[in-house]
Amino acid sequence: MQRVVRWVSLLVVGMFLVACGNPMDLVNPPAARVNSKVLTKTELNTRIDRLEAGMKKNPDTTTKQPTRAELTYMITEQFVVQNVLIDVATQKKITATTSEVDAQVEEFRAAVSKNSKDDFDMVISDQLGFKDSKDVGFREFCTYFLVQKRLAETLVTTDTVTAEIRAELEAQAAKKELQAHGAHILVADEAVAKTIIEDLNKGGDFAALAAKYSTDPGSKDSGGDLGWVGKGKFVPEFEKALFDDLKVGELTQVPVKSQYGFHVIKLLGREERGQFDMANIDSEIASRLASTINQRRSEEIAKLIDAERKKATDEKRIEVAPTEVAVTPSVDTSTAPTATPAK
Repeated sequence: MQRVVRWVSLLVVGMFLVACGNPMDLVNPPAARVNSKVLTKTELNTRIDRLEAGMKKNPDTTTKQPTRAELTYMITEQFVVQNVLIDVATQKKITATTSEVDAQVEEFRAAVSKNSKDDFDMVISDQLGFKDSKDVGFREFCTYFLVQKRLAETLVTTDTVTAEIRAELEAQAAKKELQAHGAHILVADEAVAKTIIEDLNKGGDFAALAAKYSTDPGSKDSGGDLGWVGKGKFVPEFEKALFDDLKVGELTQVPVKSQYGFHVIKLLGREERGQFDMANIDSEIASRLASTINQRRSEEIAKLIDAERKKATDEKRIEVAPTEVAVTPSVDTSTAPTATPAK
């Protein structure tokens, strides 16, 4: 009879453990889980303790420091996003080798060394909450950094963005608007402006006088030339002279006063033109390309993560425990060494 009771007891315990998932969850319950990857509450609280120690050593008086609950949310959110993306990348056969992760660690180390005198491992502890650069969590973060970049490159290519920018500029070039081509000399004193007008009326060289007198750094070195512009680009007083008062080739005979000073203005041209000059398309594409690629890739990665996260949540493959603010004794913040985090 005792043997039967013993086996029934073992069976009940076994069923309870199966219902709870991993038996270790009873000892160290998960704060978050993405598929088989788990962030335990012990790991979470240890990272928070390190972050709080870092904030205590290097207080930022310019911003409100996050609460423990806010740090809990930030870390668990990063854990979920990181592992959702790594899973998606793995499915697409995008991975990072050990040597590639090693190289990324060293790249981060070099960046910290360039901008800070602090020890790299201490920066990692104070600002990311990992133990040091050998911490498995930090290396997983480096893996995430690498595969995110590679995945983003497959979602948005340079050729695609180049074509998008070109199409946008061509559309702008096809839209006509009234534009004026003007030049000006800006000075602070009205008497000086009047003297410049007198010199110009006697045949003075506009570009030379602009280089000598103008206080407008954007145009003085180009003879005061402002290029072709549509309405709405200048202050009202200046715009009125360009679009209403002057005829092509004319010079203002009275200095135009604005909030910036006194302007001597010459109208070089006025006509219906495209909103973009196709002669500048290659240089404009080159100037926009890098920032546009980064923005588009960030947008597509965010969309992908949102979609995959929703799917995984619906399928119960993601779990996040309610935010807790328990304090653990893993770090003694009162005796922690000091360091200044990298900016």
